[in-house]
Amino acid sequence: MPTRRFDSGVSFPGGDPFPLNLNKNFTFPNNGTYTTYPLNIQPTYLEQWNVSIQKQFGANWLVTANYLGNNTIHLWADDPINAPVFIPGTCAAGQYGLTAAGPCSTTANQNFRRPLYMENPAQGAFYGTIHSLDTGSTAGYNALLLSAHHRLSSHFDVLGNYTWSHCIAGAFTSELDGTQYTNPNNRNFDRGNCAGIDHRNIINVSAVEESPTFSARWLRLIAGNWQMSQIVQIQSGSYFSATTATDQALNSIGAQRANFIGASPYPAVQTNAEWLNPAAFAQPALGTFGTGINNLLGPGLFNVNASLVRSVRIKEKQLLQFRAEAFNLLNHTEPTNPNFSISTPSTFGKITVFGSARVMQFAVKYVF
Repeated sequence: MPTRRFDSGVSFPGGDPFPLNLNKNFTFPNNGTYTTYPLNIQPTYLEQWNVSIQKQFGANWLVTANYLGNNTIHLWADDPINAPVFIPGTCAAGQYGLTAAGPCSTTANQNFRRPLYMENPAQGAFYGTIHSLDTGSTAGYNALLLSAHHRLSSHFDVLGNYTWSHCIAGAFTSELDGTQYTNPNNRNFDRGNCAGIDHRNIINVSAVEESPTFSARWLRLIAGNWQMSQIVQIQSGSYFSATTATDQALNSIGAQRANFIGASPYPAVQTNAEWLNPAAFAQPALGTFGTGINNLLGPGLFNVNASLVRSVRIKEKQLLQFRAEAFNLLNHTEPTNPNFSISTPSTFGKITVFGSARVMQFAVKYVF
């Protein structure tokens, strides 16, 4: 395989992986994509606070009430500083790159409507999308956590907790070619419920039961050394937005939102086949950005996992363990959020993806 030497004599199979050489004769492409960072980047930081109260009842019960809060400052986001500007009305041929008279703004003349091009066409023609790091986005979380715990005694242990919480965040991204502000002039237009993780109500209950030690040998052989455990999880749905795959804003930015035009986004009777009411949504008018941000509630979750274990001691340091486990024991349907793009009307508002059905597994383990 041919090689090319670069970087002080280091060789690399296939040649130089960085073949771009800038010099005074280099020609930059039209409508190039660039990334820019501010000189003084604000680091992201997190403020946290909590208050806790505990009370013990009797010898085995402990109840706890917690308030949890945090605030994230300087989340990094992608500010599209050279996004096309919507020009309303009708323009003559030659204006904004039009080859014939017609609407001033179309998907075909977006590069002619970018701020840098309109400021200086000769130099602005070299600049297309510019990803600019913005550190002004924020997020906040507040929660009330209530729990009750019965420690392992009388052959059982129970832990239950309930969380009532709310998460709000602006747009943020881990890479500058990711999610951009939908409205370049208003970062708060993308601030709302935290998508996918804002579950307002969460209940978790776990329990472990052990069989007692029986004095009768025959009863000990039948009913002794059993252990059963269960985990029950109940939570409300997460939030999402109705979107459109069409560039209605005519600014080349993706993830644009649909318009809400109905009295309720949900049908009178919600089913997996109709979680949203399609008639309540429409494409935004050209040059607009749609409505709502993560304001639609998806289906909740109810799940039960359980296990049953029997240990049979063979010798002092050896035992045989039989185990049966079931995930989603009740085989309860676990729907995910529905299709939320109005650009696919055949499936919009319908739930087509589900979590795992019941799974059972059995095992034998020899411990020595």
